[in-house]
Amino acid sequence: MISLPEHIEIILEKHLKGLESSSEMKVLEEWRAENSAHELLYKQLLKLWQESGVILDEPVYDANKAWNKLDFALKQGKPARQYSMTRFLLAACFTGIIFIAGWMFFGQKDMTTLQATANRQLTLPDGSSVILRKGAAISFPKDFKEREVTLNGEAYFDVKPDKEHPFRIQTTRATLEVLGTSFTINTTSQYDRLVVTTGMVSFTKTATKQRQIILPNQAAVLNEKGIDVTPVRDSNYLSWRTGILTFDNTSMEQVAAELSDCYNVVIKPDSGLLTFTITARFEKQPVEQVLEEIRLLFNLSYRKQHDTILLFKP
Repeated sequence: MISLPEHIEIILEKHLKGLESSSEMKVLEEWRAENSAHELLYKQLLKLWQESGVILDEPVYDANKAWNKLDFALKQGKPARQYSMTRFLLAACFTGIIFIAGWMFFGQKDMTTLQATANRQLTLPDGSSVILRKGAAISFPKDFKEREVTLNGEAYFDVKPDKEHPFRIQTTRATLEVLGTSFTINTTSQYDRLVVTTGMVSFTKTATKQRQIILPNQAAVLNEKGIDVTPVRDSNYLSWRTGILTFDNTSMEQVAAELSDCYNVVIKPDSGLLTFTITARFEKQPVEQVLEEIRLLFNLSYRKQHDTILLFKP
């Protein structure tokens, strides 16, 4: 069984039941961010908890009924004991979920878990290609018979076709299923964002089973509200992989947002630039060089303020 710090186990149980405080949530988020193994375990715990929801609800009634029968037989009928047994069963169920998730991620010797310290390309056992963005983590069985992976972070997939064995990606809140296609998926603590390049992807919300088929040049965002599908308007969504950024009469607000995403920095335009647009192309250039070209070409200035780079008109 996986060994969890006692305070993390307590917070996890409260979090899964929706009872955690803001300070406890911060502690949990810090624990998740420590390494990819913690995040992958958290995702599996959440998945198992969601899938066992019906089972978790039923013991409250079944336990009381069982205790009533037992108390009648023993002539003890104590409500406090019914409550204790209910809590015991719920606690046992939670412990079982931790055990199962721990076994899946740390007890199986045939599992591979990788975290990208830089953009990293790998070939899965079935021949499918994956490019992990820096910071992303992936886990999958070495035999890969089921063609299923667990992902945290952003990655580009080019899936090898196999009609007999659909390819599945599991995130915290969704399951993606494909036969053979290419797409990028970014899973964060706030949302999952899918952009399909070729083929089709089945995008299913784990909690509600809401399902959408996402077609080429469509983007789908899944958050607490559900799945929202729109045409792809961001031509630079793969800039982190290609190193190419293209802007065609693009608003400075969008330019800043796409530069921020590509280089993993915070760039914001001054309010005086909100109506300003630029047309430019940058190819495999460091962010400092891109900012300097923008300054020279468009007569703008920039400065660093704390952790943010501000663009403004001199």
